[in-house]
Amino acid sequence: MATQDHPFAVSAASLLPALVVYAVLLVVPLAALFGLGFWRADGFTLIPDLSLANYQRILTTGLYRDVLIRTVQVGMITSAIVVPVAFALSYVMRFVLERRGALILQLVLLSLFSGYLVRIYAWRTILGKQGLLNSALQYLGLIDQPLTFLIYSNFAVVVTLVGLLIPLAVLPIYSSMANVSRDYLEVAQDLGARRAHLVRTVLLPMTLPGVGAAFAFSFLLAAGDFVTPALVGGTQSIMIGNVIADQFRGVGANWPLGAALSFVMIAIVMLIYLAVMQLLRRVTRW
Repeated sequence: MATQDHPFAVSAASLLPALVVYAVLLVVPLAALFGLGFWRADGFTLIPDLSLANYQRILTTGLYRDVLIRTVQVGMITSAIVVPVAFALSYVMRFVLERRGALILQLVLLSLFSGYLVRIYAWRTILGKQGLLNSALQYLGLIDQPLTFLIYSNFAVVVTLVGLLIPLAVLPIYSSMANVSRDYLEVAQDLGARRAHLVRTVLLPMTLPGVGAAFAFSFLLAAGDFVTPALVGGTQSIMIGNVIADQFRGVGANWPLGAALSFVMIAIVMLIYLAVMQLLRRVTRW
């Protein structure tokens, strides 16, 4: 008599191709990059070594510390704006304009079809000294001179990243919210729950996976971006992505240092993500 395969064995076998692809495309390159962080560079020559010199240099050099702090600040500010806005928009799409929710979602998705650089240059056109915003404010007589902080500043980086990342954050939150029945909200309201309490104790816990994914998208992409700071941030808004990119190209390239910077940033991002998710879980349990 033929024996039936165990379901777990079948599932594990079906996952094997995906695991192989995952290992080849992600795990192996990350492992190689991690090992490279312990090497040292002598001019254009990479010397295999087991030294913490690159990490010590990062922690003891003021420039790298300042750039890391600025990167975390920009990422946190961007996420603190993107996630609530995406949550509110998803709520409106799901429970307020439910009949038009699909249409609004299509419009959100449509914004993703435009190129990444196109959207950055669009914001650069809006925020520039002679851009649409300054021109409109001068036309209305609200300002006499263009507002210089609108471009080539941390403000410009945050505004641009927010505009770029809101559509990406809406997708996981709306997907989680689509599985929440309106009955849960109506029951909570009948029991006397106010809107803020309802969101914190009912809606947020049920959509926490989507909110967590939205925070991960917004924070990781904002903290790791180097194109946006280069185009709208200027020299005073350099982020860690720009420094890492410079270590892998140009005359003064230092691949081991760039690899070490990458893993320092990865560690910081993961710790912040875990801390924020733990905080959200505690808030929803109060």
